[in-house]
Amino acid sequence: MNLLYLTIIVPLVSFLLLVCLGRHIRSINVIIIGFSTMLIVALITLFSCIDFSKNTVPDMTLVYSRPLWNWFSVGDFVVPLSLTLDGLSLTFLVLIAFFGLLIYFFAACYLTSKKDIYNFYAYSNLLIASMLTIVLVDNLLVMLIGWEGVSLSTYLLIGIYYKQLRNGYAAVKAFVIMHLTDIFLIIGIFLLYQTLDTLNIRDILTQAHDNLAVDSDVIFWITLMLFLGAISKSALFPMHSWFVETTLAPMPAVALLQSSTVILAGVYLVLRLSNLFMMSSDTLAIMTIISSLTVLFASSIALVQSDIKRIITFTNLAQLSYLFYAFSTQSWNLSLNCLINYAVTSSLLIFASAILIKKCHGERDINKLGGLVKSFPMLYAIFLLIMLSLSAMPWISASFYIKGDIIWGLMAKDHLMAGTIGLLGILLSSLSIWRLIFTAFYHKPKIFEFNKTMWISYCPAFILLIFTTAIFIYFPLPVQGLIPIAELDTNGQLSFQLLLAAVTLLSFLIAYILYAHPNSEVQEILNTPMIKFFARLCNGDWRFDYVVSYLFVKPYLFLANLLKQDPLALWDNWIMLGIKKINSYIVSLENGHIRWYMVSIVMGSIIILMLLVFI
Repeated sequence: MNLLYLTIIVPLVSFLLLVCLGRHIRSINVIIIGFSTMLIVALITLFSCIDFSKNTVPDMTLVYSRPLWNWFSVGDFVVPLSLTLDGLSLTFLVLIAFFGLLIYFFAACYLTSKKDIYNFYAYSNLLIASMLTIVLVDNLLVMLIGWEGVSLSTYLLIGIYYKQLRNGYAAVKAFVIMHLTDIFLIIGIFLLYQTLDTLNIRDILTQAHDNLAVDSDVIFWITLMLFLGAISKSALFPMHSWFVETTLAPMPAVALLQSSTVILAGVYLVLRLSNLFMMSSDTLAIMTIISSLTVLFASSIALVQSDIKRIITFTNLAQLSYLFYAFSTQSWNLSLNCLINYAVTSSLLIFASAILIKKCHGERDINKLGGLVKSFPMLYAIFLLIMLSLSAMPWISASFYIKGDIIWGLMAKDHLMAGTIGLLGILLSSLSIWRLIFTAFYHKPKIFEFNKTMWISYCPAFILLIFTTAIFIYFPLPVQGLIPIAELDTNGQLSFQLLLAAVTLLSFLIAYILYAHPNSEVQEILNTPMIKFFARLCNGDWRFDYVVSYLFVKPYLFLANLLKQDPLALWDNWIMLGIKKINSYIVSLENGHIRWYMVSIVMGSIIILMLLVFI
């Protein structure tokens, strides 16, 4: 664990090296530098895990701290820079290192353009370093360094193809959205310091119960500001737009942004300060509402998309919302299992979709695909196994137990509406992926020549498929004493599991009727005015961008144009005109005539003498 600081330093050095030299070296060397960087981080993480397990004592919370130096000090206010490793940060460290290594390996097999390879590995190294900074530091102010680094890395990765105007706008949009909510995070940090006089995370958690009252106004505003700061990184509604714009990046960058890095930042913040969030029931209620809106929004939009990238993006967004459902019911330990399951499933979905798109010459419209089950049986099998996980296959998949426990927890706390929306989200998300599978693999073939891909590019998917099975939900995580461990009431849970199994079966039956072999009666139903209106609404992302433009962008532009005509600005113009007149007069004196210079010298001398005599 003494080498922990290298997990941040090595990616940073690699980033600087690739930025300076990446354009001048061969692609294979860029891949070697990038992959070696992630391999070093993974090895240090492995050694840290071994060291951590050796030093762990039963019923004790092990915390390793390494002070580095003081960042700055103002009077008595000192901000130390130190690294802290406990069970929670170790869990996130393993997640980032493991998925980062798989994605780096997949990128080496997938990317072909030298520029794409250079950009991906350079910007991804900065993202990894920023994420590990967030996870390992023990001061909220120092955490902001990593927080802003994540925003910058996201901007760079989305804007890899910045010469295309839409991609450049999307990158700027993501950057602005992330920084808008950073204001709330900073306000929350200021409120914490004003209340507790410390920004050290462990000190905050220790002092909170002694100095803050449960459900008080102070704790509500602190947790609300922190949560609003977290939702942009975790892409919850209404700060989800940057998540959708990741579809413009290369698929390995999409995997890195959507599955195992950026979204972990907001999740880690909430989990790390879970003891604070437990003290505000109002903030948890707001969390439930926003999660429900995100599930409905994302799963309904995914249902009508034709672009493979957009289908998987909105599906992943819907799955991510269940994680915050777990937070809202205070099932903190269950939320970690949900996070791991989300990272596995979303990465699998992106890997499989990336291979499918590449084999089909970059075609992303599922309506232009078909009959692929005979051409790519292995890829078809991978999609089916992913489908079993997404649809919460009863008693086999890990997501059946995880999502079932989360929704059951909502029901147990009388959040019946949220629980119903959770079940509906599973149904709609399953329909979206079933639609992709039936359309791309079973409909009439439209593409007859395919690109070849290396068989080794399937390896990350095969590794992740193992983790979708139910056996891995019982894998113990070293978080005892760091986050509250909630016991779930199991009375009546079997009946609910049967209901969840029925929802899974229903999703397959509906998808089979609608998408496998659609007949004239089905087409008549789909062409009814109400269904068409719903499809148009969802295709337009619920007109969300239009509403944002109408409520915020247009008023801002109106005020900006109005301020351009500010009456006070007229005085500025008069002052500038006066200065120009004086300047032109002074310049005119420099006319090259000696008599003018003599008169000026004499007049100046007379004025100076008069001042000396009379003043």
